[in-house]
Amino acid sequence: MRVEEAVEALHYVQSETARNFKMQRAHSVLVVAHDIGNIYYSELFRGVQRRAEASNYAITITNPSPGGTKELIFNQLRTAKVDGVIVLSGYEMSDDDYDLLEKLYSGHPPIVAMCEERGHVRVPQILIDNEHAGYLAGRHLIEMGHRKIAHAYGPHRMPVRRARANGFRRAMAEAGLTVREEYFLEGGFSSPGGRAAAQSYLSLKDRPTAVFCGNDESAMGFMSQLSKYGVSVPEDVSVVGFDDIVLADCYIPALTTLHQPKEEMGRQAMSLLLGLIESPADVQQTIVELPVHLIPRDSVKRLK
Repeated sequence: MRVEEAVEALHYVQSETARNFKMQRAHSVLVVAHDIGNIYYSELFRGVQRRAEASNYAITITNPSPGGTKELIFNQLRTAKVDGVIVLSGYEMSDDDYDLLEKLYSGHPPIVAMCEERGHVRVPQILIDNEHAGYLAGRHLIEMGHRKIAHAYGPHRMPVRRARANGFRRAMAEAGLTVREEYFLEGGFSSPGGRAAAQSYLSLKDRPTAVFCGNDESAMGFMSQLSKYGVSVPEDVSVVGFDDIVLADCYIPALTTLHQPKEEMGRQAMSLLLGLIESPADVQQTIVELPVHLIPRDSVKRLK
């Protein structure tokens, strides 16, 4: 089914849903999670679940395959009786996925997206300021005495990658520093992606003293791969992650990272959706931005 046909058909489903919406609520919501087995997504979902349970709402959760977002949302809204939808978009949302959400959104049933970057869709959303977070990572490493800093990043198609890289560049520019092109290490938001970035790091003749990784999983993969070659963190290279997943504090060395309030993000997403379901006229704010802060641990060394 072409995107245009799917959207047209879905709008028909949505119009039917809207007609039935006022008659009877199902007290059920659909949660679309791209990788519910991932620690990051499970923490987001925990917040959604706890808020839903407190309001006596049931949850139907679906886990689309890569590229399957439009078919999954279409089929679920066609067959499932739900009052609203939460999309745990996170790292897996590409520009195409954002475009799809924009086309699908009509308000019936309401959709709340946990997007990674403001301004991509008009769908109600819970997000963080990724550009500022990237800036905080860069500034921390600079304050710790580092000048040669690399960034291991995720896929180009993801807005979150671009935002974090822009913030990192801004911190470097404010300090009068430039980032060498070879210090942008392509990897991904996964442990294998971090290991790939580590191989790129090892191939450099003039290695950076610090690396800002795209997320905690990639940072752990990066450090694990370096250890196989006798490269020590933080003695030989400092590493900063992103997300502050539960394993970050348990890893050796404990990972310096940017903390996302993941469970609170899930809770806020469900609260916003409930407001849109039960009393949409009273909802004043449909874009909620939550703060991010740096957690210093043991993976960054201060240079003299």
